Amino acid sequence: MKSSGLSIFVAIVVAALFTDCGGMRHYDARLIAADSLMWSTPDSALAIISALDTLRGVADSAYRDLLATQARYKCYAKITARDDSAITRAMNYYRHHNSDREKLTRAFLYKGAVMEELGHVDSAMRYYKTAEAAADTTDYTNLGQINTRIANLYRLYFADQQICYDKFEQALKYYRLIGNKRLQFDCLLNMGACSGITRIGDPEKLLAQASQLAIELNDSGKYYKSQELLCRQLCYEDSLSVAKKIAFHCLNDYFRFITEDLLLDIADIYTKYGISDSARYYLKYVNDNANINNQGQLRTRKYLTLSKIYQIEGDAVQSNHYDKLAHQLADSLLNNKQKYLIQQAENKGNFIQVERRKYTINSLHGLVAGLIAIAILALGVFTFYHFSHLHRINAIINELKHVSRSKHEELLEQIKPQNGVIIQFIEKIVSFMQTTIDSSEHDSPSVIRKRVKEGIGNMVASDDFWKALRSHLDQNYNGIISQLAKNSKISETDLKFIELTCCGFNYVEIAIVLGYNPKYISQKRNDIAAKLRLRVPLRDYLEDAMKKQ
Repeated sequence: MKSSGLSIFVAIVVAALFTDCGGMRHYDARLIAADSLMWSTPDSALAIISALDTLRGVADSAYRDLLATQARYKCYAKITARDDSAITRAMNYYRHHNSDREKLTRAFLYKGAVMEELGHVDSAMRYYKTAEAAADTTDYTNLGQINTRIANLYRLYFADQQICYDKFEQALKYYRLIGNKRLQFDCLLNMGACSGITRIGDPEKLLAQASQLAIELNDSGKYYKSQELLCRQLCYEDSLSVAKKIAFHCLNDYFRFITEDLLLDIADIYTKYGISDSARYYLKYVNDNANINNQGQLRTRKYLTLSKIYQIEGDAVQSNHYDKLAHQLADSLLNNKQKYLIQQAENKGNFIQVERRKYTINSLHGLVAGLIAIAILALGVFTFYHFSHLHRINAIINELKHVSRSKHEELLEQIKPQNGVIIQFIEKIVSFMQTTIDSSEHDSPSVIRKRVKEGIGNMVASDDFWKALRSHLDQNYNGIISQLAKNSKISETDLKFIELTCCGFNYVEIAIVLGYNPKYISQKRNDIAAKLRLRVPLRDYLEDAMKKQ
């Protein structure tokens, strides 16, 4: 308490000095102090805000409403939002005084957080996308938070884990730019969890990085979380001896952090060893009502473990009973309506952002054209651009309908014989596409992904393949991939998308190879183009770049 009081005192003194010196806008010094403590000691920030009585004007009141909402989330306060009135007041103020772009971004972000808490997930997504559009490109903290909250929205409502992984990966890049190790840890932990489901990335490597950050932060709780999740991933991969060693290390050395998840992990390990009595011993301590946010998932895992125990004991009736209960519960947790709503809201947000960029570019073009040409010439240029644009759209539509092998075969001729891993992969993909694409036209993404897994195996997940392919493209096209990788906004998944595009794969093929929902591909392509600030379609840009080099 003494250190907390000292933090508050120092923050207020420093804020007052900056305010008097004119270095900041003339907000109440106590508000500036609370804001400065929001990340390091949020409890102190909340204490300052709670102690405020009177404020000078509308600007200070809006600032207080914003900080009060933010502090509740930073402190994980057990106070459910009853309404969104406070954050709405702040948001409306900054909308009309949008010179303070950072606070406007934050207002949209926490308006979304409140809407999410109130159960309006589609509205939450809309406000997160509005915050993303409002944010300055160098506002790494808020951009990281936006991606984190969108990722969590997908995670909580069981949407596409690939999208969830991508968002956490993007947030991780932003947090690395500001050097915030605690936020980096959260991203790595969640990426490790998503990776174990999607097989995108290396869950063991990600969780090892998270564990290292926890050690650097000297945070035992975070270290326990990363190790417990690593144990579970190893158990899924049947690395039982290592998983068991980690599990009992957590159980014996981090007793105060023990969760039901760890007890379920240990019970699951024993079922795989075929030792039902030990599995039952740990399972009986699992309280599936312990964490309301994880209640359904815990119960599902518990039923599945009970099913395995009864199977070991030869009781097929009980085994089938609990297996059925687990699957019924898992189906009830999957809210397809909410999943559709948040995906629809994100796609609409992406569309609005792209249209705004187009409008800005076209406005600039129109201004230049008006200065250098007569109205007829400007109209001619516009008409030409319009029909060129339509031509490109038609070309993309035709590409999505047909599968061409010419580019693949051209690639195979260029690849050096020693790069056998690439040749083997390309040949398998080409063969697979020719026999599968047409028959998969009306199938669901899950069915297509299953076919890919059976047809191509684990080659898609091979790091050796991606390294060899990147090396090949860099050597033949003057470091094209390495150059694009220098852009902090481009993720590893983005690079894989780009590499396959460079090799002649069309967007339907890329969707299948990377395990995307086909509807997500158009969004993914536009996202990459936006990150690169392109004025032409991504495929055109890459083809031109490869020709020049």
